Amino acid sequence: MGFYFYLKILGKIAIINLMNRVTKGVIILTSTGLSAEPVRRTAKRFFDSLQYESVAIVTTAAEGKENNEYSTLAKSQFKELGFRTIDFIDIENEPEADFSKYSVIYVCGGNTFKLLKYAREANFKNTIIRFLERDGVYIGVSAGAIILAPTIQIAGSVDPEPNEVDITDLDGLRLVSFEIHPHYDPSQDKELSSYQKTTTNKIVRISNSQAVVLSNLRQQVIG
Repeated sequence: MGFYFYLKILGKIAIINLMNRVTKGVIILTSTGLSAEPVRRTAKRFFDSLQYESVAIVTTAAEGKENNEYSTLAKSQFKELGFRTIDFIDIENEPEADFSKYSVIYVCGGNTFKLLKYAREANFKNTIIRFLERDGVYIGVSAGAIILAPTIQIAGSVDPEPNEVDITDLDGLRLVSFEIHPHYDPSQDKELSSYQKTTTNKIVRISNSQAVVLSNLRQQVIG
């Protein structure tokens, strides 16, 4: 079944039909995590209904892991929101990490290729599916958003980042049916137009103040 949502780009409203593969839980796909006020405000609405305030911050993609400035920023933001348990987890070094005690999984940005490689090795897709089935909230920041798509090819094609781990299979986790381009800026339109010709997937562009929210068989772009 297809679901429509409104995507506001450059003051125009476009209607996009996408397949929502999320039937339980919440997925929030962002460029800058909780740093954008509209995203933080929306996320807080979901946080307020959680049974327990615990978050796993996945640092695998980030340079410096838990010492990365954006990892530590995320930790401070969750503290401000009243979370009692805030743990850093690196699925590269902890592929069998137990996420069952967390109500939020927050996946930091960084190198998309590296994150996908270790997500596969850790069977992170199944972890996310089980997590969502118990109504968890998944927040993907940049690379953490891109890996949920059918492919991560866009990461190497538009404002390309290096394939640090030399993976050749660029299939994503396929938890959403569209590709996402975070940190969108109109100057990238030419690259995006060229890339769109190479894929049959819809591409959703989000600026640093926007996010895609998937919940209760609904999809919307906020910010």
